[in-house]
Amino acid sequence: MFPKIKVEAKNSYVEALGDILKIAPTEMTKVMNDYTEENAPDVQFNMSDMKFLNLTLKDSMILALRNNFDIRIARMDPIIKENDIRVAKSVFDPILTITGERDVEELPTVNTLTLGLTSGFEISEFKRNRNTLQATVAKLLETGGTFTLDFNTVPHVFIDPSPFNPLNPQSTASIEAKIKQPLLKNAGIFYNRSNIYIARNDKKRSILELKKTAIDVLNTAQKAYWELVKAVEELRVRKKSLERAKDLLKKNKIQVEVGTLAPIELLVAEEGLSSQLEGVVVAENSIKDREDDLKLVMNLSNNSLLSDVSIAPLDKASFHVHKVSFQESIKTALSNRPEVFQQGLDIANARIKVRQQKNQLLPNLDIETGISYHGMGSNFGNSLDSAFSEQFQREFFGVALEIPLGNREARSNYTKAKLEEKQTVFNTRKIEQVIVVEVRKAVRQIKTNVERIKASKKAKELSQERLDAEEKKYKVGRSTSLEVIRAQEDLAVAEGRATNALVDYQISLGNLDAVLGTILEKNSIIIEDEHYLESNQHRNNLNNN
Repeated sequence: MFPKIKVEAKNSYVEALGDILKIAPTEMTKVMNDYTEENAPDVQFNMSDMKFLNLTLKDSMILALRNNFDIRIARMDPIIKENDIRVAKSVFDPILTITGERDVEELPTVNTLTLGLTSGFEISEFKRNRNTLQATVAKLLETGGTFTLDFNTVPHVFIDPSPFNPLNPQSTASIEAKIKQPLLKNAGIFYNRSNIYIARNDKKRSILELKKTAIDVLNTAQKAYWELVKAVEELRVRKKSLERAKDLLKKNKIQVEVGTLAPIELLVAEEGLSSQLEGVVVAENSIKDREDDLKLVMNLSNNSLLSDVSIAPLDKASFHVHKVSFQESIKTALSNRPEVFQQGLDIANARIKVRQQKNQLLPNLDIETGISYHGMGSNFGNSLDSAFSEQFQREFFGVALEIPLGNREARSNYTKAKLEEKQTVFNTRKIEQVIVVEVRKAVRQIKTNVERIKASKKAKELSQERLDAEEKKYKVGRSTSLEVIRAQEDLAVAEGRATNALVDYQISLGNLDAVLGTILEKNSIIIEDEHYLESNQHRNNLNNN
């Protein structure tokens, strides 16, 4: 199963759009399953009259989570890692080996023991017909030992001549059970299950990577949405400036016609109008670019239905002062960022590998013990009965000690593992420092944008007053069209800066949520997995392993 990405909300608009696009289940609280043609809803929709796609910020973020390719790729990693866990566990699966052989021989011989001859050196023929069957079940134990159950039988042996073998043909069978257990090197439950622990940590890490990808996608989506809002507002400002330029040109034409204004003023007004027209064209092109950026995040840029549809953002930038603290923000980020927990898992894996290599420094000290039963008869059934009768029994016990002289490979691997553990710890400290710097920048950006909003608002008011004053002076002949156009352009710039400051403030708030690692929770999005733990206690346990 894929990790669940669940949105604790309900939005009929997004549900309807999901049906149209055939990209996701119609319930927002359902699991994000991969889209296939077989399970796609059968929806007929005519898009010929659809020119605009109205989207809220939440709509765009949800669609990005449902369709973004980075999310789809990241959701596969936990499934891959789950199979790695199964592979790590498979070393404890029992192995059944069955071999059989049929051997028919006709050999020349002069061996008197074989032929049973008492005189002469005549070359004679010796025949042997032999069938063998062996079945072995071997299983690695979690303690490092190996349990083996071995069944050997020779169901048919016939030799000709057989002067010294009165039981001809004959059959033999044996059953042997033995355990070989290391006591030092390769011994212990932790050592033999350590690769399973590493694989489990890798799966948890992949889920954390999915969460990190989801945070990045949401942050990218909200930035792309607000950049589109900024472009729309810029077009609005440019159109307003265009209307002012048209109005000035209209007034100048009237005054030139009645002879109260020099014809040069008409040319100045026409130049100002052309400049504003250029600004509108540039602003319209910017909107298309920002739409493509947002469609790319939502994976709609290549959609045949929506690739040419204009997106109308419904949310507008607003200003509410949010008090943020450096220290509290840093504390929140270090408690929520998935990178911190990923590093905790990396440290845990590094420490497991250190313990693995430390075990390999020990000498081999193995004990082997077992018991076997043997049987013989004139046929296969008799030999089995004889073996299971426990009449012919063998017990054995052995000890083997192997001491590597020098042991340079094991010592080098142990030193390497310890150094890699230190690298992981240092990398954790580095990532924490990077997070702290990111938080400081994000908090400062919010405070900077607050001041920008205040300053740009004041600049906009002053520019409006200046334009009003220039227009009054122009009416009484104390100003020129050029000065009015300059005042109009200054007002357009001031309005654009005021709008940009508001939008940038919204972007900086969303960016802070991403930097703190809380953007998923703030948008009621949960990534679920039965093995996924992200509490501080879990992180501490990993670091203390």
